[in-house]
Amino acid sequence: MKKIEAVVPAARLDKTFAALKELDLGGFTYYDTKGRGQIPRQEIQSGRGTGTYRPEFNVNSTIVIVTKNSMMDKVIEKILQIASTGLAGEGKIFVSDVDEAVDIGSKQRGESAL
Repeated sequence: MKKIEAVVPAARLDKTFAALKELDLGGFTYYDTKGRGQIPRQEIQSGRGTGTYRPEFNVNSTIVIVTKNSMMDKVIEKILQIASTGLAGEGKIFVSDVDEAVDIGSKQRGESAL
């Protein structure tokens, strides 16, 4: 099994979710993250209209998917297809091995837990 962690701009999260649903995955998790990369941070208007400021971090989302080895390339390609516009600094995808998975409710183990 493979664990895929994709850091994507928060603005592309909904489109990425919709694309991943097409793959009939068992499920996935996401959380909001902040980070610094090559993409320039946009200036934000202050609340009182007195000026602008540039935040230190970009707002991203990290999607976590554990899938069968045979689905890894399909998942990565789907994320790249939706989340990438070809500009530097749009995020990263990390892939690692998963030795075991256990479904807490059904107590199933391995790929059947996905």
